[in-house]
Amino acid sequence: MKVFIIVDMEGATGVVHPDQLMPDARGYAEAQKLLTADVNAAIEGVLEVDGGATFLVADGHGPMRNVLLKDLNNAAELVIGGANAFNKPLCQVEGIDDSFDIAFMIGFHSKAGTPSGVLAHTYVGSLIRNLRLNSRTVGEAEMNAAVLADFNVPVALIVGNSDLEPEVREWNTTCEFVSTKSTLGPTAAICKTPGTTQALIRNAAKTAAEKFIAEPKASAPNTASIYSVYRLTSPVVIEVDTYRREQAQRLAQRESVTLVSDSTITITAATSTEAFKTMWSSIAQALQEIPNWLT
Repeated sequence: MKVFIIVDMEGATGVVHPDQLMPDARGYAEAQKLLTADVNAAIEGVLEVDGGATFLVADGHGPMRNVLLKDLNNAAELVIGGANAFNKPLCQVEGIDDSFDIAFMIGFHSKAGTPSGVLAHTYVGSLIRNLRLNSRTVGEAEMNAAVLADFNVPVALIVGNSDLEPEVREWNTTCEFVSTKSTLGPTAAICKTPGTTQALIRNAAKTAAEKFIAEPKASAPNTASIYSVYRLTSPVVIEVDTYRREQAQRLAQRESVTLVSDSTITITAATSTEAFKTMWSSIAQALQEIPNWLT
């Protein structure tokens, strides 16, 4: 079995505040350890079912150098480094191909605008007010699922904040879900201990692997499978609402991006992957000052 693991940080065990999210923040080093332990728990759960399983872990938060390579399970390799358009045009999903069987998302959060969502945002919190995919408002998890679908890879496990689960269940009713904390507000939650979350994640990953082995993923579109692939009709249309007019104008400077109102741009492509690449490269271009987490 080959598993693709996408990693964010806001939904990791014990993470509730911005002072845990970036390298110059006081709680960052401890948050790295907690996040890495969550990822290892998922890997261990799969290995209980298939001792020969392999994993590619795609670090997808901020500087994308968060997971501690020295502590990562040896069955995995790690995608490390900033997600500018040249390094990682697929951002969190960089490294995916059609050789993977299933995908996990670890450390995820709810989309921008989620009432009282813990650290809720969509990709770039200072820029994206709303992201729509074929007219549907989506968060990072759902957008990633759409890209994964281009490679026929279903999402089998999502780990994150409690306020993310209702969002996930709107588009995926079959994947395993583990809540690391119960939301109280944007920067507070009732957190489970690392020992508790690691056991929950390990068991959920084991269940995902067992279900997949019992009923392998679909080999062709529209074929029944225990974990459904997120299918979109073509063309794929991404719309981005920005917080400020000048942000949308900068996004629209890129070819294939159309400014449709003062603060909204649209992108149309044949696939989710193509549409996302255009969106992500335009976002990198639109930021007035390139943040260090993109470099």
